[in-house]
Amino acid sequence: MHHYAKTLAIGTAAAVILCACGKQHKAEETVKDFLDTNLTATDYSVDFTKIDSTRFVADSAVHAMRTSATANAAFKKDIKYGANPPQRIYVFTKAVISIGEDTLLHTFYLTPELTQVVSFKNG
Repeated sequence: MHHYAKTLAIGTAAAVILCACGKQHKAEETVKDFLDTNLTATDYSVDFTKIDSTRFVADSAVHAMRTSATANAAFKKDIKYGANPPQRIYVFTKAVISIGEDTLLHTFYLTPELTQVVSFKNG
């Protein structure tokens, strides 16, 4: 019976790790799609931090980030967001975007399902 419990524990740990990796990949793909649509440059590379979540982003903060983004020269003027606030929770990741010699750091906020970018900010 001890062998069964050990096997179950290892299997559960592996499933959790694989699930977390899947969510990370999905979030990165969503942000990459957003960048492909909204970034003015077409030749760029991007690296991500691990995803995390927060409940502490107010609707007013999302609107302020969206307003601020319109002045960001790296992005097109008519940024296409996939979802609107409020969201019950936001998943976020920081992205280091390299365009030629320039390096940009932005934090992207996504829907809980990781399917759409809701807003982003510098830093």
